[in-house]
Amino acid sequence: MHLSAKLKYAICAMLELGLHYRKQYVSVTVIAEKRSIPGPFLEKLLLQLKEVGLTKSRRGPDGGYSLALAPEKIRIGDIFTAVEGPVNFTEGFEAQESYELVTFFAEVEENVREVLNSKTLQELCTHARKYKMLTQPTHSHPFFI
Repeated sequence: MHLSAKLKYAICAMLELGLHYRKQYVSVTVIAEKRSIPGPFLEKLLLQLKEVGLTKSRRGPDGGYSLALAPEKIRIGDIFTAVEGPVNFTEGFEAQESYELVTFFAEVEENVREVLNSKTLQELCTHARKYKMLTQPTHSHPFFI
């Protein structure tokens, strides 16, 4: 199992919006360049996230996208469902023919759903900030020769 490019792009875009929460609207161009996401594809994703109430937009020179909710109120599972639909590992099994498989994958499906819904965008933002701090140079003055 792997994450789709669409889901990865959506999570990256939401992370970028989460890192700018309450500061400003972020343009599609800025997000696309910073996260290496194709602009037209990103625009469609952000509109899709807007339709389910996760993002909001504003037009104009200071426009762009912003989170519609606080990062701590957005679960990673919300982003997953908005982009990919609900987690479903049992689709395609005939219950009467594969009962043991259906029950097994229903349990796996529930566990995946629990994990996705237990993690928030705020946790991802905190992790990103911590990671950025760890990868920054330890000195504050640039060195030139």
